[in-house]
Amino acid sequence: MNVEKHLILVKDQDKTEQIEYCQYINGKWIVRYHNNGTEYSYNYHNIEWHKNPKIINHETSIVYEFDQPLSGVIKILDFGEYIRIFFKSGYKKLYKSSNIIVEETSLSNRKSRDCLEYFKELAEHITPTSDDISFLSKQYSKLTTISPRSVLATYLEKKPLQKESVDTDPIFPFGFNLSQKAATEKALSEQVSVIEGPPGTGKTQTILNIIANAIVNNKTVAVVSNNNSATANVLEKLQKYDVDFIAAYLGNYDNKVKFFDEQKNIYPNMTTWTLPNKDFQLIKTNLNRSQQKLNEMLEYSNRLAALKNELSIMQTEIEYFDKYYAETEDKSIKLRSFFPVGSDRVISLMINYQHKLEKGSISFVYKLYNLFVHGIYNLSFYNNTPEAVISFLQKTYYDKKLKEVKSEIEALSNKLESYNFDNAMKEYSRNSMKLFKAKLAERYGTSENRIIFSDNALWKDFDSFIKEYPVILSTTHSLRSCTSENYLFDYVIIDEASQVDLVTGALALSCAKNAVIVGDIKQLPNVITFEAAEYAKQVFESFNLERAYSYADNSLLSSIINLYTDIPKTLLKEHYRCHPKIIGFCNQKFYNNELIILTNEQDNDKPLVLYRTAKGNHARGKLNQRQIDVVFEEIIPEQKINCHKQSVGIISPYRLQTDELKKVIGTRNIEADTVHKYQGREKDVIILTTVANEVAANDFVDNSNLINVAVSRAVDRLIVVVSDGSEGWQGTNIGDLVRYIQYNNFEIIESQIYSVFDLLYSSYSEKLLSTMKNSKNVSEYKSENLMNTVIEKVLGSPEFQSLHRIMHQPLKMLIKDPSKLNHDEYKYAMNILTHTDFVIFNKLDKMPVLVVEVDGYAYHANNPKQLQRDKMKDDILKKYSIPIIRIKTNESGEERKLRGKLMELLKL
Repeated sequence: MNVEKHLILVKDQDKTEQIEYCQYINGKWIVRYHNNGTEYSYNYHNIEWHKNPKIINHETSIVYEFDQPLSGVIKILDFGEYIRIFFKSGYKKLYKSSNIIVEETSLSNRKSRDCLEYFKELAEHITPTSDDISFLSKQYSKLTTISPRSVLATYLEKKPLQKESVDTDPIFPFGFNLSQKAATEKALSEQVSVIEGPPGTGKTQTILNIIANAIVNNKTVAVVSNNNSATANVLEKLQKYDVDFIAAYLGNYDNKVKFFDEQKNIYPNMTTWTLPNKDFQLIKTNLNRSQQKLNEMLEYSNRLAALKNELSIMQTEIEYFDKYYAETEDKSIKLRSFFPVGSDRVISLMINYQHKLEKGSISFVYKLYNLFVHGIYNLSFYNNTPEAVISFLQKTYYDKKLKEVKSEIEALSNKLESYNFDNAMKEYSRNSMKLFKAKLAERYGTSENRIIFSDNALWKDFDSFIKEYPVILSTTHSLRSCTSENYLFDYVIIDEASQVDLVTGALALSCAKNAVIVGDIKQLPNVITFEAAEYAKQVFESFNLERAYSYADNSLLSSIINLYTDIPKTLLKEHYRCHPKIIGFCNQKFYNNELIILTNEQDNDKPLVLYRTAKGNHARGKLNQRQIDVVFEEIIPEQKINCHKQSVGIISPYRLQTDELKKVIGTRNIEADTVHKYQGREKDVIILTTVANEVAANDFVDNSNLINVAVSRAVDRLIVVVSDGSEGWQGTNIGDLVRYIQYNNFEIIESQIYSVFDLLYSSYSEKLLSTMKNSKNVSEYKSENLMNTVIEKVLGSPEFQSLHRIMHQPLKMLIKDPSKLNHDEYKYAMNILTHTDFVIFNKLDKMPVLVVEVDGYAYHANNPKQLQRDKMKDDILKKYSIPIIRIKTNESGEERKLRGKLMELLKL
């Protein structure tokens, strides 16, 4: 019988080719075979005859048997319950349909085809080296079909992301914190998830936990990055726990050769790893029980870290406040109350007291109100001058707040200590590791010798290979060459994804059922030459694609985030690397204070050091010899840097500068390199030489990602070398870094103006806003409430992320040296009731950037006295070079005016 038209099963065996004649006669099947004249009789149930199969287009189809792709397919015949497949070799085989998946390539979709053609064209022209171009072109030429189950199919079409069902609770053999736990859970349950890993937040630990859970659930994993160092780090951590035998470190040609040459034919000794099922289940139950308590303790631990950071910031601010408070006249005021007076109550007292003064005088009714509401019974308190009372309340706020924070720190520390938190976490990780290793022993432990594979196993016997090595480590562009064609890993983890370009990233996604994209959008992206970017833009414009696919404008990480704005995403918040003052800059400047800093600081720590070169244009293009001299003639001897006991790195934005530094280093144990080469690394001491004579916003040396990476390489000390006048580089990241160091080292105390008292007046502003919103006299505050909304919206823009606002800070608390004022100006400015409506200030050094005044039309336009006061305030602020903008309530375009003024001031 013609096997392309018929399928005849005799007693479940395919005999189609052997049968010459088959007929159903009188309740029996009569069968005659070729080369045999005998006719055989079969009962009805012993013969199955299927005819006229559906022909499936093999050129647009992918076939999997038990999730392993079949290669060399030249014909597919669908007989319903069975599928007959013909291979290039001449071999043909019958499969049960239940054991086979036949998929129509996603390239039948026009959008997918166009997007892939765009990537193919890029692969032929703009990858980093000619070798890469040849290699990637070959990879893309083989990419003729794409499984609709692959993440690449979803990405090319922008299909909705799917969820994965997870049957078991995850384990954490490599340790965890709250954000790592959330990231692991999302990685296991989402088709695509993003893990944002700021510096020092343990992304490798998270990757290891994802691997462990995948293996426990009999899944396969590929971990890739654009370079070998990230995947080598994963392998190193697996080796530390003696479980590296599950991973094949492949990727480029040299890695593959090394792996296949160095295979071991025995397994590690796993006899101590085995667990009886009863013990396994008991440990698992205990882990689930302890999880809830550990989560609670982790919350306490994070809260404790946040409080310690708040305490450190507060102590710096208080030191500045004490300089201010030392100049007040009366320090003998006492506040006696029947009730406990906390910081929040003090702020309420300040607001109510000032409000009453602005309305007239302090009445007996007000004093009586304070007696019943706040318990204040010493009436002599009200006999002091308003300036003295408010200064006293400000001082009291700091004292109370400091005491409250210290008290909460002590209480949380005691809770964690009494629970024995550190030991409990270690015990949880140990027990999780026991379960992980028990699963490995169950999987491998019964075998005596391990199979030794030849390198052709990757395409000839990948099924066996992946069972032995369920974790594949590779580079993004080499992953497809490490597997059989069309193979799909259960999980592909793409590390350092901000440095992965779209062309190589797409290749990795073509191998993934589920993808975990790990990286940090605020660290360095992949480097593209100007020529490549220009060519990529031209190619992009020739295709009708979304901007998220633009090669020149996106890394793989940013492309995924821009394409799926609601993608499941986890920010790893807990930071473990840098001194709190060092990472504090990155936290405030780049991460919106979302990081939880778990490192500690001591009272005498000096983690931030600033060196300014003498006046003059010392930079010559990308080289600054004067800064090099400062590093070796001043910094290293003066800072007592011990190159043998500390790891020391010197970094610069420019290769030319680091090349010259290397010449001077000689035999010293110091490493010099560019910021790009330092991403993912750390040193005890980092010296940053910035090179430039002057820096403006958007200059290469001032790139926010570059500065973020440079600063966060330093563990214990960051030493920054800049040109003279750098503190005046407004709107720049380097300028903010300089001012941050100055503020934290108390180097701006001699300024003519005070830094803003952020903690005090942020608390004041929030309480004031709450009071205003709940006030019956809504019209009195309506304009300021509206303006506050406008300011918050404007400051929410990325270009203003270093700025914050406070309300109603007294003018007196901005002007440190009143000698520039005439008699009337002095009297007006030093009145504690003369306040600014809003002060927008730089979060890094707390210095005012802009005063915003809201001029209510009815109150200002027909009020000569108020207009005179407004002019006086303007003149005073001008004398101290504090910019001011007045927003009138009868005009429009407030947001545009404010944004424009800030752009002008920051030179953006």
